[in-house]
Amino acid sequence: MIQRILLLISVLLIGTQFSFANVNVGVFLPFKSSGVKGQQAVEFYRGLLMAVDSLSQSGTTVKITAADCGSTASEMQTLLDESKHGVYDIIFAPSNIQQAEVVNKYSILNGTKVLMPFGGKYDDLINNPNFYALKVTQTDYTIPAYQLISKCLKNKEIYVLSTNGGTQICPLANYMKKYVKGTKTLEWPSKEKKIMQILADNNAVIVPSMYDEETQHTLMRLTAKSPVVNAAVIGYENWYERTEFGAEALGKANTYIVMQDFPHQSIPRIKNFKKAYHENFDTSLPTGNFSIAMWGFDTGYYMLKALTRYKREFRNQPLYAAPLQNKFKFEPRNPGQGFINTSVLLLHYKADGSQEIIEYNAQ
Repeated sequence: MIQRILLLISVLLIGTQFSFANVNVGVFLPFKSSGVKGQQAVEFYRGLLMAVDSLSQSGTTVKITAADCGSTASEMQTLLDESKHGVYDIIFAPSNIQQAEVVNKYSILNGTKVLMPFGGKYDDLINNPNFYALKVTQTDYTIPAYQLISKCLKNKEIYVLSTNGGTQICPLANYMKKYVKGTKTLEWPSKEKKIMQILADNNAVIVPSMYDEETQHTLMRLTAKSPVVNAAVIGYENWYERTEFGAEALGKANTYIVMQDFPHQSIPRIKNFKKAYHENFDTSLPTGNFSIAMWGFDTGYYMLKALTRYKREFRNQPLYAAPLQNKFKFEPRNPGQGFINTSVLLLHYKADGSQEIIEYNAQ
């Protein structure tokens, strides 16, 4: 069934509809966009279709309308105006803010849930109580990230490492600097000798002021030349994505990377997913965007199962483990507003080459 669906995607990629039937879902993403955005949209959709297929085998029924969203607000409005499939219960919306605003107005008018799977500037959309940001900014998960760091690295001395003279500082480092009593600031390169001493301190936690590549290069260089690294070094999600820094370098630095999701490539259920992906789409799960299809599966499975099988809202639920790689914890930005996914984890790279996942509110 999914192979037939994929054929329609590759040939049409607009207005395709599949009847599994009682929840009406619209997937309006930049399928035809060149480069990474288009590739990610297709991979996300493939994972979503696999989730729908999985749910349909146990009695859950869904109707999906998929279309390329184009790039303008008017194109999105046309898609919604010309819908022949009734009011959508859920719309997976693009990150393009002008298009997302069109979907959000439709949501307010019709009570449709809006899910933004790839992040974006959602501040102007959050007043809608039916809006859900699945990938959020670091600002929105700063406090849960700090709470998790505090929980797993108790009674440690916190140092914010500045590599740019303090001209910029990211939300997590800024929060600690402002609100965590006893936090000290280290300036590089003027305090390099002191930094090297602190790297050997088992009681120290080093929080880089920025998540840019230059800051990561600086810390990796310092930890590489340090005889021993006992301090915990906090890293950011894009550190994990930079392939030039392998597990060996991150392990040497005793790095704890703050992430919202982590693709567990080696566990059995991921291997089974890769096999099913190949069987359904007659191609291997791509190396570059391999986690995107899993993200589509998890998002679709969690959201659609909750709505169709249990007829319940996503809000106010306990932390929920999705089937493959993610957890979801939705909280309102403010009372009466839309919801943000504040689930975070720490991916700890150890010196022996192993990795440990430390989760927030694990239960």
